[in-house]
Amino acid sequence: MGLFSKKTKAPEYDPADCEAKKKRLREIFNEVVEDGDSYEVLYASMNSSKFERGFIFDTNTTTFYFYVMGYRRSDFRIALIQVDSALENHSEAAFIDMDSVVNVSYDPKISKACLEYRKDYGSYGELLGIGGTSSKTMYGPKNIYQPEERERFLDFLETFRSHLEQKGYKLDKWKR
Repeated sequence: MGLFSKKTKAPEYDPADCEAKKKRLREIFNEVVEDGDSYEVLYASMNSSKFERGFIFDTNTTTFYFYVMGYRRSDFRIALIQVDSALENHSEAAFIDMDSVVNVSYDPKISKACLEYRKDYGSYGELLGIGGTSSKTMYGPKNIYQPEERERFLDFLETFRSHLEQKGYKLDKWKR
């Protein structure tokens, strides 16, 4: 170990609170989605930034979105339910149009999965943060540690990538 190298630390979290939050994610998903038990569930997040030039001040606004994400291997369905940071309020389910997805990639450094839509779809795609949160998180739900759930979702994405390759799509390099 060198002078300036850092040893990576495991995230700090409360295991009891983490299990309670995972149960709450499942409750929300089952409440909103029909056949919710046939899906595997995990926490996901997205953020968007907007830069505006002003007369006096320039402003940069970042908006964070928190989701309960469910996916099903049998028919490659993904559902997103937007939740608040306290996991009390939620929206209706939005399903990702998997027939329009032409590329899937993952960045392990920042734990983000990208589902890219075809060019004529009208939207670029979904960039989902699937890393979880620690007890010191400044935004969103705290104490959601999900390495096993993330690995199962990445297995799902690899299976979907092989499905896309069979259809003849050129895919980005896959890093795990």
